[in-house]
Amino acid sequence: MNLLKYKEINDDAGVIFSFSGRISQSVLSGIAETLEKEFVSNGLDYNTIHSIFAIFIEQMQNVMNYSNERVHKEGNVFESPGICIVGYDAEKGKYYVSSANMMKLSDEKKLIFVLEKINAMDNDTLRSYYKELRRSGLNSHEHGAGLGFLEMAKKSSEPFEYNITSLDSENAFFEIKVTV
Repeated sequence: MNLLKYKEINDDAGVIFSFSGRISQSVLSGIAETLEKEFVSNGLDYNTIHSIFAIFIEQMQNVMNYSNERVHKEGNVFESPGICIVGYDAEKGKYYVSSANMMKLSDEKKLIFVLEKINAMDNDTLRSYYKELRRSGLNSHEHGAGLGFLEMAKKSSEPFEYNITSLDSENAFFEIKVTV
């Protein structure tokens, strides 16, 4: 392992925080609290902190709920391996949150459909569609309606950047970047 190379890549990408490992609700809570304190102490405005925080939580929950490497622990505790990064793009003058996890290759078309549909919406359409989904009851995880993606899109200043890399006949690696 070359940690100097890792540091250089992170520095070039403006990474403020990165996490790679098993994500659980308790890990998520600790990281979220630490990030929030860090942003407040650095003087970020409330709206920016709120947007970064909400997107971070949503992405980490997506990793925990949808990773095909999800592991059931004792009781009602789950862990899912994943990656999450919070960074600052100096060229754009904007913060971003990225995450990645393993997924079922069979979910690729459905996921692309949802992401492209959301990317094509303007702010008014996003808000209207969000309200429609909330009222319809189709926002449960089983339906895969993309309510969490809509939440992130409402706080994003740009369309989602994403990539799905097929690994074999059953697995893929999903990456998403949301810019605040």
